[in-house]
Amino acid sequence: MKRIEPVQPNFGIRIKKLRFDSNLSQQELAERCELSVDQIANIERGKNFAGETTIAMLADAFKVPQQALFDYSENEAFVKSGGMKWRAHRSSNTMQLRNRKVHITIRGNRNR
Repeated sequence: MKRIEPVQPNFGIRIKKLRFDSNLSQQELAERCELSVDQIANIERGKNFAGETTIAMLADAFKVPQQALFDYSENEAFVKSGGMKWRAHRSSNTMQLRNRKVHITIRGNRNR
């Protein structure tokens, strides 16, 4: 049997799994952590490493001890089940634009 090698480092896979288990979008997690969506996406892809402050914010957002972010025991099963392709439901977002609120609805194929 061929072993699946995840592209992302284990930490990124773990963060995506916790986000999956919490049914959060990257936007929702970013708001809870006071980070940008790009930062969350890059952590999940393994492009960025999280420092102490980010680790603390992520643990608080998921309501888990910091050590739980480093429990990679379920990563391989998550990858094999197709979890890395999972995307949270996107909802309308509000964006501030020159002191006016703009509502944006994102529509499209969720299974890209």
